[in-house]
Amino acid sequence: MGIVRRVGRFLFRSVVVTGGLIVAGGSAAAVYNGVLGTSGKGSDLGYIPALEQIPSRERQLNALRTGVDHDGVQSDQLDVLVIGGGATGAGIALDAALRSLRVGLVEREDFASGTSSRSTKLIHGGVRYLEKAFFQMDPNQLFLVFEALSERRIMLNQAPHLTLPLPTILPCYKFWEVPFYWIGLKAYDFVAFAGNGVLHMSKFVSAGEARRLFPTLAESSLGRHLRGSIVYYDGQMNDSRFCVSLALTAALHGALVANHTEALRVLKDDEGRVCGAELRDNLTGKTFPVRARVVINATGPFTDSIRQSDDENARKMIVPSAGVHITLPEYYSAEGMGLIVPKTKDGRVIFMLPWLGSTIAGTTDSSTEITDLPKATEAEVGFILDALSDYLNVDVRRKDVKSAWCGIRPLAINPDANESDTQNILREHSVHVSPSGLVTITGGKWTTYRRMAKDALDKAIEVGDIKNNSPCRTGHVQLIGGHKYDPAYFTFLTQQYEQEKSLAGQTIIGPLDVDCARHLAESYGDQSYKVAEISQNEKLGHRLAHGFPIIEAEVAYCARYEYCETIVDFIGRRSRLVFLDSKAADAAVDRIADILAAELKWDKRRKRKMIEDARTFVASFSSGI
Repeated sequence: MGIVRRVGRFLFRSVVVTGGLIVAGGSAAAVYNGVLGTSGKGSDLGYIPALEQIPSRERQLNALRTGVDHDGVQSDQLDVLVIGGGATGAGIALDAALRSLRVGLVEREDFASGTSSRSTKLIHGGVRYLEKAFFQMDPNQLFLVFEALSERRIMLNQAPHLTLPLPTILPCYKFWEVPFYWIGLKAYDFVAFAGNGVLHMSKFVSAGEARRLFPTLAESSLGRHLRGSIVYYDGQMNDSRFCVSLALTAALHGALVANHTEALRVLKDDEGRVCGAELRDNLTGKTFPVRARVVINATGPFTDSIRQSDDENARKMIVPSAGVHITLPEYYSAEGMGLIVPKTKDGRVIFMLPWLGSTIAGTTDSSTEITDLPKATEAEVGFILDALSDYLNVDVRRKDVKSAWCGIRPLAINPDANESDTQNILREHSVHVSPSGLVTITGGKWTTYRRMAKDALDKAIEVGDIKNNSPCRTGHVQLIGGHKYDPAYFTFLTQQYEQEKSLAGQTIIGPLDVDCARHLAESYGDQSYKVAEISQNEKLGHRLAHGFPIIEAEVAYCARYEYCETIVDFIGRRSRLVFLDSKAADAAVDRIADILAAELKWDKRRKRKMIEDARTFVASFSSGI
């Protein structure tokens, strides 16, 4: 009977008609001639969201303050309070909601505002870890690769509009490199196959074929001629939009999520056990307490500050490491194919990947201080450019760098180990429970976010003595936007919707541009029709920046449906414009401010402050640009 009820609810919310599907909450114009699950990526038919639409941020905060959830049920405490809205924290919130737990998620800035938006954008098992596993005879490294490759397949299924398999070419300039890397990448395929996570099999290509596939690849490097290349596959993603989608999907399933909400300190009961946190809405300055049976600290690089609010003598769990990336013009990389340099002159690994119509390259790995706005240094940018110049036949120029950003990796160390032990850094994630019951999760990497979330929540249920035997279900749930998406969705948008455009100084109405339609479909999935409707009906179809398919309607949509509260939220996490071109982002700030001011009812003072904050944020991506 439970299955029948769930199917009935699904049919009620997504009305299937002959020859088409009406999207829930849409209009008669939003009929897409397809079938549910046409992407072949699975479905969460068994896990229908508890809510029809995402509650506003105000409703979420009110529920956290009052203890009255969206169904009107009063409770004096949450089951779980998660601090930190990165990939792991949002993943925990979704996992907990699917297990029918009362869960709250708070993030002092925006979802994915830290490391989760500043990754290499790869969903991968880690070729380097596999090499170490064999040469160091380390089964732990092998397990890390196996686990990550299994999770890679799940992520590709969870959000087909935000992810894709990406072929990557590994050039070989010495004869011995051909069999060496071919065997290694075949082992990579085998490990993926064993974990049901294989995408496509790797293959050898000749030097001539390699240069046809990747035209900018150098015919010779460091005095050595190209002997051939190995092409293998990993996944690629829009990292911040994936993280935001996790939080939004958690909200649809009943989680109380709030960005720009800071945990000032943890609260303790009379016995010294952590029982909640004092929160502050950073947009209004209002503070309030939230009680919870267990609190999970998932704050990435800021893990130790939360641990020290629990215990000022707590030993460090984090070693911060800076990873710098740069954005270059699209022509640097091949269309739909990445490049890996497995060993630069100083032994590091460099990726160069096509991404959202540009090319990104990185990364570095160096010690750093923990700051809110980390910046790429000129030396790090120069290192990446120098490494690329050895392998490309184009002039690698400093002036081609459109944006440069730095992310802080929170490498985990065991707080109970000897601090003088240099081998204390953990390659896997770590779950730690303080004497007062604060659960902390750190380490790991983006690809294993779901497993990290599961392990942290399982431990929290144990620590909080929560009577819940439900298994983790996140491996079977698609994120918002993925349910009815398929690669041809953009054609529906461009055929059904019109767009206001500027041409020769005049405003004209025409079909939605194909590149805009493709961008919307690949950013919002099956929700992109809502953006197209706003564009058409509210005359918000103009592009925000020259050369980019990002349109005004996206700002309004994100403010209404995606908790976009600031200009920085939009250019950094919803649209990625500042990652693609910092000058273009700076030029778009004023127009974005106008739209958000109308949507969020900003007064002049608030608008000026938001513009100032945005300019400061953009400057952190403009190292020498």
